[in-house]
Amino acid sequence: MKKMMVNCAVCDMRSVSEETLNNYEQIMVNAATVIVTPEKKELINRYNVTMNAAVMIEVPSGENYRVITQNGAYDLTADRAAAAGENTILFVNGTLNVDGDALEAASRFYKIEVNGSVTMPKSISGKLSNLSVNGSISTYPDGAIRLNRNAEIDKTFPLRAKENALYWASRRLIFTDLALNVEKLNNLNVRFAAKTALIAESLAEAVVPMLSEDTDILIVPDGTKFFGFDARMNKRFLKKFGTKAYINGDLTVEENAADILNEIEYLYVNGDVKLPEALLDAFEDVDAHYHELVIQKKVGKIIEDHVRATVDKALLEKYEDGILVTDCAMVHIAKDVSPELILERLTIADCAQVYCTEQQEAAVSAVSKDVASIGGADESMKDVLTGALHLNPEFKVVNAADYVM
Repeated sequence: MKKMMVNCAVCDMRSVSEETLNNYEQIMVNAATVIVTPEKKELINRYNVTMNAAVMIEVPSGENYRVITQNGAYDLTADRAAAAGENTILFVNGTLNVDGDALEAASRFYKIEVNGSVTMPKSISGKLSNLSVNGSISTYPDGAIRLNRNAEIDKTFPLRAKENALYWASRRLIFTDLALNVEKLNNLNVRFAAKTALIAESLAEAVVPMLSEDTDILIVPDGTKFFGFDARMNKRFLKKFGTKAYINGDLTVEENAADILNEIEYLYVNGDVKLPEALLDAFEDVDAHYHELVIQKKVGKIIEDHVRATVDKALLEKYEDGILVTDCAMVHIAKDVSPELILERLTIADCAQVYCTEQQEAAVSAVSKDVASIGGADESMKDVLTGALHLNPEFKVVNAADYVM
């Protein structure tokens, strides 16, 4: 008998039938949200159904519920309210933007589920009891003009700025363009608000008075470039980033970057720095700021970007300098690997799930970083995952934004 795996954002199981459940030996549902009725929930519980869901919404049976799903950004305005007398559930997989005049419209939804982020005026915050968010909520001053999450205020900004306007960015304002006409912005009485402001040293005296008092300020050397993503320091780094850089993410320093480190004048990493052990002395001479320095020892073998990786005794014994397993979805440690060998030669980083025996678990935990789950797994669950990943014809796999079962 076949097995089934459903991967989706919203799984609507209000109409699932006993016939469908009978057709499969095992069903696994991986979803941000699952919708059921009390009767269907009871039916599902009688079968071998595993549900991995952030939110389960149980709605009364016999009533009409309309479901609206938006993948991406959804602007909730005063004219986008649910129809009168209609039970409407709004799902947003992305960003929900609530306008200042949309409180009544938002309140008319039966449920608003957001898998992502919500942006709303401060006057609305806390007033939507029907709102559930699997992510973050940002509030902005009422009447403010919203900018990008990380907003660069460059020399073109004053050409479009509005008089007496308050501009808001949910994360960061960036004032590093030395050609910015700050005087013109002051003459227009423009003001800014954000969690953080990144300001070039020569602009700081003029820019700081324009910011809200609750904005955290970071003054950086003139010429600093801002980059809003993870980066790698290699031979192309100076051409792309220059000698003064702000990295909004993690930085991985490659083994051939010793000469590059000698050129760096200023480095701010809003994340972790992953550094080869051999470059530790060179890095200590850099004017660098970061969350955590992760020293990466030299390894004989790197296994990365695999859906499934297996480490056994023979593999570990082959590489005396050890093995690094990174960015893999599933890692299986063979039973023939001793805890001593794990501690001596294995490193695991940024992986979702590591399967190992109970005897291996302590050693695996000691050599792991940023791993979601470590330990054993139900054998039947392993079969479902393994079969799905290998596209076994006995497994039905559904990947969709929304799925009605």
